[in-house]
Amino acid sequence: MKVFRNFIFHKKLFSIIRGFSLIEIVMVLGLAAAIVYPFTKMFTYGLQGSYETYEHIVAYNLARDKIEEVKSLPFDIVKSDFENFRDIYSEMGNDYMEAYGTKDGFEKIFSDIYTPERIKDENEKVMYEKFMQLYKGSYKREYSLYPDEVSPYRRILDVDDKIETKVPPRLKKITVRVFGKRGTRIAEVVTLISLHK
Repeated sequence: MKVFRNFIFHKKLFSIIRGFSLIEIVMVLGLAAAIVYPFTKMFTYGLQGSYETYEHIVAYNLARDKIEEVKSLPFDIVKSDFENFRDIYSEMGNDYMEAYGTKDGFEKIFSDIYTPERIKDENEKVMYEKFMQLYKGSYKREYSLYPDEVSPYRRILDVDDKIETKVPPRLKKITVRVFGKRGTRIAEVVTLISLHK
């Protein structure tokens, strides 16, 4: 009887030790994947949402920064970027003729956000030097470089002084658009400024 009990004990022990079959392993992995997959998707969407939120915050801050800068200027010298800076592209060759000649062409490539990283490029450095001269004449102060974190963004200022029929106009509509890495518009801030007497 003792031999029989030892045999049964060893058989049970052997069946426990022998491990799992391939089917059992595949089933457990499949169940684990089915449970973990929704959580990884949720984590991925959460990260993507956080990045998009960060991108929008930076873009709106850049737009508001420009609005505040424009509000500090005398009413008479507030002009759109096209009027102030189109001459940057005047001597840059055929690749930039559309930017020099038309407002739409200008707005496709222009940005007043210069960073140390951006001006490492020779072409950009030449444009930056022209930009600094025009900026000082238009804004009556020196230009300050932005940090490299905002280098993927482009910002355009548009001024519409034809929103009223009075001559000379006493009201201007200021629109600042900020574009992201993929060229899509992320932020747009609009305000009105008026001539006070």
